[in-house]
Amino acid sequence: MSSRNDEVERLKRIRDQQLQARDPLKKQRKLQHNISRRYRSSREPFSFRKFWTDVDQKWRGLILGGFLGVVILVTLPTFIESDMAVLLGAAVFVFLMVMGFMIGQAADARDELEDLVKKR
Repeated sequence: MSSRNDEVERLKRIRDQQLQARDPLKKQRKLQHNISRRYRSSREPFSFRKFWTDVDQKWRGLILGGFLGVVILVTLPTFIESDMAVLLGAAVFVFLMVMGFMIGQAADARDELEDLVKKR
């Protein structure tokens, strides 16, 4: 009689294992877990440093040239007591923006050429 009980218990365990293996919600739970894990890992706080490195160098040069040009445009009239100081400052502002853009464009072109050479 004990062998019959052992056999019944064994069959119950096999049945439970088969039901767990065929659990339709198991796949859905695993999928939801993976989705939520990916979402949490993709939600990083904003980093200005990461943003700045992702911007092309030509735009970085334009921004830096513009910033330096604004500084010169604001400070130049304090050193030169002339009506032409503002006009000269505006010209320097435009010149620095163009130069920053061109230098950044050259740096981007250099990086693209290096990438092409590495691919060969």
